[in-house]
Formats: sequence, C-alpha cells, structure tokens
Amino acid sequence: MSNLDNLGNVLIRSDLNVPIKNGEITDYFRILKSVGVIEKIFDKSRTITFTSHMGRPEGKDINLSLRPVAESMKNILGQEVHFIDEVIGAKVEEQIEKSESKIFLLENLRFKKGEVDNDKNFSKEITKPFNSYIFDAFGAAHREHASVVSFGENLESFQGPLMDKEIYELDKLLNNSKSGYAVLLGGAKISDKLNLIEKLLPKVEYLMVGGGMCFTFLKAKGHEIGRSLLEESFVSKAEGLLNSKFGKKIVLPIDFGVSDSVDSSVRENVMLEDFKSNHIGVDIGPQSVSNFRIILDKSNYIFWNGPMGIFEKEEFSYGTREITEIISNSSAYTCIGGGDSVSAINKFSNKKYFNHISTGGGASLEYLEGKKLPGVNKYKSLIIW
Repeated sequence: MSNLDNLGNVLIRSDLNVPIKNGEITDYFRILKSVGVIEKIFDKSRTITFTSHMGRPEGKDINLSLRPVAESMKNILGQEVHFIDEVIGAKVEEQIEKSESKIFLLENLRFKKGEVDNDKNFSKEITKPFNSYIFDAFGAAHREHASVVSFGENLESFQGPLMDKEIYELDKLLNNSKSGYAVLLGGAKISDKLNLIEKLLPKVEYLMVGGGMCFTFLKAKGHEIGRSLLEESFVSKAEGLLNSKFGKKIVLPIDFGVSDSVDSSVRENVMLEDFKSNHIGVDIGPQSVSNFRIILDKSNYIFWNGPMGIFEKEEFSYGTREITEIISNSSAYTCIGGGDSVSAINKFSNKKYFNHISTGGGASLEYLEGKKLPGVNKYKSLIIW
C-alpha cells in the first residue's frame, strides 16, 4: 500500500534512456520496467508526469528527443500519454493544469544544463507544478544530477518500486557469503571494471574474464596478443590482481576467434600459444566456452556483465551466443548487469530465463563495488511491502 492517500500531481524520475535507430526504439525493456509504478499510484494521484534523460546531449538535440518514448508508453499502457516538448516553465505548468490527460512525459531532462550541473534553482522551478516526487531511475542513481539528489528537496518524496526491486536483487550478490558465486565479465575495457574486480575477488569462487578486457590480463602474463585491444596503462594493475592472494580465482580464455581486422568477416580460431602479431582477438573460442561452462554449471549465483566479443557481427558472435545460452539454462540465481549483456540476451535468448536483469549498467557495477550511490535509499520507500 502507498504511504500517502493523495499524491496530487506526481513527478516521476524514470530511466527511459532507450536505444533508438532511425527514429524507432529497438529495445523497450526500460520503458516496460518504468511504467510499472503507474498501477501503484494511479488512483492516488491527480496527474502522473514522467521525466528522464536520453543520451548525453549538449543543448537541445532533436535526435535525442523523448517523443518516440511517449508513443511507446501510449501503446504499452493502452491510454493517452501527453508529450510536452519542454522540460520546465509556463508551458509545462499550463498543460498539466488544463489538459484532460492523466499521464504526461516531459522532454529530455539533459536538454537543460541545470540537470547535469545539479542546479538548485533549476530543481525548484521544475518541481513547482507538482505535489509529490518519486525517484525510480536506478540507471541514473550513480549520478550527482539534479533529478537524483535535488528534486526531492522541494516535494514530499519517495523511492519508487523499481529502485526497491533493483536494490533487493543486487543485495543478494553484494551481501552474498554463500558458496558457488561466479562472476563473468566482458566488454571492451578493463578500466571500467577494475574497482569491481578488486571488490568481488575476495567474495567469489571464480571470476571469469572475456571480451576485449581479457587481453590486458593476458599481456600482464606475458602472452602475445597481437593487435588486440589493450589498455597499456592498466597492465601493471592487472598483473597486481593476478599475483594477489585471490589471483587464482581469475579465469582467462585459452583460445580465441581472431581476424586481421574488426571490419573483416573472416574468423579463425586459434589457441593462445598460437596467437600471432597480426591477429586481433574478436571473440573467445570453443575451449574457453567449455571451461566457462564447467564453472557456470556448478555455480549457485551468477553475475554477468559484458559480451565475450564483437557479438554484433555474426562471424564474431559465437562466444557471446554460447554464454547467453549457458546462463539462460542455468538453475543458479542469475543476475545481469545491464548494458550490452541485455542486447546479447535480446539477440540470442529471452529475458524470462534470468532472475534479474538490471536497468542500470554503470549503476549496478558501482553498487556491487560497495559504493554509496547518491540516489539509492535517499528517500523513503513509496511502497510498504
């Protein structure tokens, strides 16, 4: 039940930052998750207004407008969602006051500099037409932006149900002290995940590394990696992790799909010891998949973030496709850390086969690092469970 019987005009900060190609939304996952709050508050509110960011615009950028999201929300909900092509000001106030619509969506928050700058005057102005505020954007919870930390200072404010759900599920991993905890990390850069690796190594039984980031570890071990992706400035850090008392928990690929160009459609599978100076690693190979499978099949908890290679190209998708299938069929508790892993699931599997898929890639990683995120538990929960 709700903490309030009458929320009045409600402003909801959601994460509606969805991928759009040629004006069409290609993944509705965040929208579907975000609109769930409506049924909780529909009868207890006069109006419901959503606000969100889209991308990282510098000023107004029509290509990053939330207008297509309003159309998508309308189709999902089966009722009118009135799009207001402003973020703040008299037009917003007038339309919320006079329109017969119940549900509204404002234009991209980041069209206004005050959002990213956490401008208190901006926060005060944008919240003027509203009586209540719900922060329900886990994907933005790690940002010190106005909608995350300042909007709630001006209104009766709550943490939304999607935020509660994210925290509940990620806490299963953050506070996990049980055996059989395996982590699989991929993606391009080790620099994005070094802090996470440091924090997780003492807790997990295995930490498998694929994707472009594995080559910095392999370089640290003295292996030939050809022209594969390498973050030279992090080689010593990777070496330190490998040589630490938890270093034996790190499991690296032993074979690879290689090519002479990431633009090529030609793939050759080679063992690590056969890597040549002209090779570029574009995927993990079948032996590595087999090794990862053995670990994943005996695990009780699995956290996965990041693809195993350039999975967008069919010729380089083998490793990511196989890993997706393995985790899809696992009986373990499976948690997906957002980002490109979700894109892989959309391409090779179905979201229903996973226990939790986070709506926030960067936020989920920082939360599992143990960081205190600005938007997490800042407000009292909207729902009493």
